[in-house]
This record gives sequence, C-alpha cells and structure tokens, in this order.
Amino acid sequence: MSVGTFLLGAVMVAIGGAGGSVLRWWLREVGMRRAARRSSDGDLRAKPWLTFLANALACFVLGIVVARLGSAASGVAELGFLLLAVGFCGGLSTLSTAALDVVELIRRGSFALSVAYFLLTIGTGMALLWVGLVIAS
Repeated sequence: MSVGTFLLGAVMVAIGGAGGSVLRWWLREVGMRRAARRSSDGDLRAKPWLTFLANALACFVLGIVVARLGSAASGVAELGFLLLAVGFCGGLSTLSTAALDVVELIRRGSFALSVAYFLLTIGTGMALLWVGLVIAS
C-alpha cells in the first residue's frame, strides 16, 4: 500500500468518523433537551436510550453498507467502505458510552434494568445489522 493510498484512506475514515460522531452528539443533545422539557429527571432516564438509538442506527447502516460494498472491497468501493463503515458507523456507534450507561444504571440501583439494557443493546444491534444486510441484498 502506497503512502498516498494510506493517506486517502485515513482522510475517508476521518471524514466519516466526524460525520458519525456529530450525528451521535446531535441525537443525544436533541433527545436530552426533549426529555428535560417533559420531566425534571427525564434526561437521566433518556440518556441510555439515546445511546441505544445511536448504536442501533449504526448497526443498521453498517449492514446496508456491507451488503452493498462488501467488507473486502477494493478501489472506489474500498474508499466508500472506509468512509461509511469504518468512519461513519464507527463514529456513530459507541460501546464505551453504552458501558458507562450500564454502570450508571447500576449506581442508581437499577441492576435489572442495566442487565436488560445491556442485552437489548447487543441483541438489537445484531438484529439490525442482519436486517440491514437482508434489505440491501
């Protein structure tokens, strides 16, 4: 792989990652504001589900991208894969925030909800990835 090809790939990942990260941030900001307007503790209850939404959306989009471009793409398709799958979906999804949400639920005494949230996050992500693959195939 030449230096130019590597740099172009890095730029594609950076652009996609910036877009996905901004979308994740925007979803959380809008969701937190709406939840705060509805009740005084609404933002605390909404926070994990906004992370869930971002992760679910990223898995669904990833399924579509993989079905359309393939995970072993080359040429222009590889650049599209780097932009969308690696960059955008990688920036939109967030395992670290989901893990923090689980810990915060446990700290608030919601152990059963934290386990349910964890399992639902993993299960929904896998299911939506599969749905994306099927729809786009």
